Amino acid sequence: MTSYTFETLAVELNSQVVIAAFNRPDKLNAFSPKVMDELNKLLDCVEMDDEIKVLVLTGVGEKAFVVGNDLPQLAALDTIGAYQQMVTGQRTFLRIHELSKPVIAMVNGYALGGGFELALACDMVFASTNAKFGFPEINLNTMPGWGGTQLAVKKMGLNRAKEMIFSGLFYRAEDCKDFGFLNRVLPPDKLQSSTLEFAQTLAAKNSFSIRMAKNAVNRGAELDLNAGFFFEAQAYAVNFSAPHAKEGFQAFLNRKTKE
Repeated sequence: MTSYTFETLAVELNSQVVIAAFNRPDKLNAFSPKVMDELNKLLDCVEMDDEIKVLVLTGVGEKAFVVGNDLPQLAALDTIGAYQQMVTGQRTFLRIHELSKPVIAMVNGYALGGGFELALACDMVFASTNAKFGFPEINLNTMPGWGGTQLAVKKMGLNRAKEMIFSGLFYRAEDCKDFGFLNRVLPPDKLQSSTLEFAQTLAAKNSFSIRMAKNAVNRGAELDLNAGFFFEAQAYAVNFSAPHAKEGFQAFLNRKTKE
């Protein structure tokens, strides 16, 4: 992680797990062009570094994960500028969705607008009981634009997505337990330790096997069942042909022989 110096992200490496915290607590960790640029640089680092197995995204401070865009900057855009900024954000969040390594959102406070979209782009969401989620854009007479309308449907279904997007209401993590996008809801003092413990569980797995499984699961959310089965079989075969798969099978068979 020495390739870049980050100003808006606090980044640390914890035994093959990168913990990256959005570091603008005075702005409730709101996005800015600088934040998006540095987030993309971070993704470059994580993707290229074979020693990194898992990425955890969180926010500095107790109030917010990320609250979305800097509104004054956003409000000043014209139509073309708004379109370009939405496409830029979508591309970044799609990178997270398709990153070859697992990404966990560790949500410690408000995850609103673009911050909620960011969490939905991650593979898993671990949330504090203090966390709140919502799409406030409708209250500004606009709508989600960084993939929220698409990610919400995929992660929680059509009716829940419409409820959250149309209402603009904020929902406590406890209220969202059955919405489908949360993996864990934890006491604030257990959030980091529990998230990192699970991240280390993932880091201990073979990274290529995780990559193939993530590809197959992502495609399963997009393809019809027959096409998804076909893609899964191909991903399985590619992974099966690698030495680590043979080693895994042989280690299991050796253990069975000794029992």
